[in-house]
Amino acid sequence: MKKRFTVTICLALIFLFMTPAAALTADATTDGAGGAAEPYFVRYAGETRYGTALAIARDWPAAAAVVLARGDDFPDALAGAVLANSPAVQGPLLLTESTRLTPGVIEEIQRLGAMTVFLLGGEGAVSENVAAALQNEGLTVRRLAGENRFATAAAIARESVEFTDRVCLASGYSIADALSISPFAAARGVPLLLTETERLPAATLEAIVASGAAQVTLIGGEGVIAPSVAAELTAAGYFVDRIAGADRYLTNAAVLEQLDFDHSAIVAATGAVFPDALAGSVLAAKRFNPILLTPADVSRFNAPALAYLNARRDSATAFYTLGGAGAVSAAMESFIRPTAAPAPPPAADPGTGPEPSGRRRVSLQFWDGYSNPDAYQRLLGFVPEPLTDYVDILSPGFFAYNGSAGAVTLRDGLSVAAARNIVALGQSRGARVVPFVRGDGSQIDALLKDPTRRAALVSDLTALTDEIGADGLMIDFEALADSTEAALTDLMRSFYAELQPRGKLTMIAVASRTSATTETWNSEFNYRDLSECNDYVVVMAYDKHYTTSAPGPIAPLDWVRQVVSYISTQTPPEKLIMGVPYYGRDWWWSRSSNSWLSVAFGWTIANQTAAENGAEITRETTATDPVGIPTFKYVDKDGDNRTAYFDDAASWGAKLDLVDEFDLAGIGGWSMGWINEISAPELWPLLNRRLR
Repeated sequence: MKKRFTVTICLALIFLFMTPAAALTADATTDGAGGAAEPYFVRYAGETRYGTALAIARDWPAAAAVVLARGDDFPDALAGAVLANSPAVQGPLLLTESTRLTPGVIEEIQRLGAMTVFLLGGEGAVSENVAAALQNEGLTVRRLAGENRFATAAAIARESVEFTDRVCLASGYSIADALSISPFAAARGVPLLLTETERLPAATLEAIVASGAAQVTLIGGEGVIAPSVAAELTAAGYFVDRIAGADRYLTNAAVLEQLDFDHSAIVAATGAVFPDALAGSVLAAKRFNPILLTPADVSRFNAPALAYLNARRDSATAFYTLGGAGAVSAAMESFIRPTAAPAPPPAADPGTGPEPSGRRRVSLQFWDGYSNPDAYQRLLGFVPEPLTDYVDILSPGFFAYNGSAGAVTLRDGLSVAAARNIVALGQSRGARVVPFVRGDGSQIDALLKDPTRRAALVSDLTALTDEIGADGLMIDFEALADSTEAALTDLMRSFYAELQPRGKLTMIAVASRTSATTETWNSEFNYRDLSECNDYVVVMAYDKHYTTSAPGPIAPLDWVRQVVSYISTQTPPEKLIMGVPYYGRDWWWSRSSNSWLSVAFGWTIANQTAAENGAEITRETTATDPVGIPTFKYVDKDGDNRTAYFDDAASWGAKLDLVDEFDLAGIGGWSMGWINEISAPELWPLLNRRLR
């Protein structure tokens, strides 16, 4: 049947303002007899998150005001959709870099004819440089900010909604839950406020009281908003209900089903990162549509989301995709459309194990050549070509902190020229090279407690990072005093302020904890605050058993799961890198010291040691770790009883499954020095399959 094109007002506006960054992939059509219009498909995408936000903004022909938030971190912008869709704005939400106005933003504001810009967050979020650039263009700038993310959300709510009978409350640390509810809150004029996990912030309670609301709807399960928060609200006289699922995608599915949306359009965005859905939530709110958060791969759709799609796919009149193919793949877009193949069977229930990921994860490898240029070259030689199929970030440890002099130098006599060559070697293979500096104990405590020395460290390390051409910096300070928590966070804020404008990565390695009340000797790490001033947080999910402990697995799966489960509630999962050990240990009881001692070894030496001593390698399994950890026992030449634990491809693989289970950024392997020509064929293909 021959078809002809018709153009609705909506499509006319899309065509009028569409740029190459936002491509219309199909048009609404009617059949020749004037039958019902077929659905049309629009993908809003730019080369970066900032470009995608600009592409989404093209859907507005004009606006008197816009909302502007930082694009590299989420807290201050989560409540911004309600403001953008409010009578005070009725315009798009744009994104900018923190310290400078991103190119294209001014041009888009001018196209819209907007005269007012609402900045979200304090100067640490959107700097005065950005405000000044806007004012220089004759724009009125209004900043909405509080002393933290909770107070900022409260300030946005007061500006957006004068009075309401209902408030939505989401975790200030779980991005996806706030994004799921954002279109509803923006469309209905309902304030979206944020809370701590265990308690209700004072600023949030004040905003609820000021709103006049009688009902507070919690978004997300008890792992992100604890029953204690609900109890506080109930005690204050509020009716409290909850919309929740076992993870971000199931919570999103619950929002889709339980709230009153116009389901004639489906708006799809990745559930893995925040910017596309953040800007797109305002687009969805304009038409009272929800946002469907998509997993990494079609096979990972949960049963409720599949049921939602199957019930509405054929009746929807429009399909909007937010972000490029790296965010929502062509395969995912094709599946969501009504022309897609039949739906796959429902995914396994939560808790029955992860499903394969289709999203590229970060592969960070600690590149420990110990300041020997030849060693770095040798270790890279074990990685197949192209390197970027297996490694994204190389982290060499050739910085040293000299506590007595209070300065940072290159260790072991390494020259600046040699360090520059090592960095260039990694970069020539396509990786980013981010050196780390390690320190521990009283020497670092003294550094952290002295603001002058901290400032000198930031200056020295930043200058040295620039001098050798590195792509960023990682801090690995361990075994610190509890009193250094605030100082460590301040130090990382200073590094982030210096490195982020240079386009360099700021990273920190942190020790493991399994809950807020255990491993209190690691309390110097404020995971939440550190995640705000680091691009990635690397949790050292190993050394459950260590050099002088009794024998046991270095990183048993059940324990690693507990570590990741807890820290992913404190740190956005998309910033969290799980440390993976490439080494094992061989313990014996020392009669002279009356204590356990051990030596570390890699996979190859472990197998050789077992073979040389006629030891049988068995696997220590549990009900929740059926793969188990390889272990063996033997008697050495001195007559000492030895017990060894190590990892192999199977146990590494079981730990790598946790990356998908918790939707983490990726893994950090400690370290490449344990990998040789024998173990490399086991490890690198495994990383390629699991992370790519």
